Amino acid sequence: MRTSYVIYGAGGHATVVADLIKLQGGKVEAFFNDQLKDDKSALVRPYEEILHSESRLIIGIGNNVVREKIAGRVKHKFGTLIHPSAYVAEDVELGEGTVILANAVVQSKACIGKHVIINAGVCVDHDAVINDFVLVYPNAYIGGGSILEKGVLINPGAIILRNVVVKEGSEIPPLSVVK
Repeated sequence: MRTSYVIYGAGGHATVVADLIKLQGGKVEAFFNDQLKDDKSALVRPYEEILHSESRLIIGIGNNVVREKIAGRVKHKFGTLIHPSAYVAEDVELGEGTVILANAVVQSKACIGKHVIINAGVCVDHDAVINDFVLVYPNAYIGGGSILEKGVLINPGAIILRNVVVKEGSEIPPLSVVK
């Protein structure tokens, strides 16, 4: 049986999530978005219409603060998605609502929180902890034993060296090295 999903959001990240769902043989039942009340697309519907759906919900919005607000107010079962080309060690802990995209690598004993986005080509090394509502953009490296606190944003190509703590809500610039 195909897994059915609804996606909160209808922008760029939501389309990437929809593509991943289809790649896995799942079905996108609907998109919904508070900003698009006038959208006439057959798949964009008000949340009230799907509130009682048995489909899994993925929040397809990249903004960490917005994703957290939405997760706190919707009443739905969340899904978790892992791209088939990603490698996630079998002992990794993954929180609900998390999305791991193409060619990402998550090594042994890493812990990934709720509603985290691990983008394409990201490497999360062993024993790293990524807390809730973190966004890691493509081709970043998160060193072994490092901790990304809640709401951190890691821009493309950034390197977080081993055993570093990145404080809650921090934004790491592109192509930077954090020691």
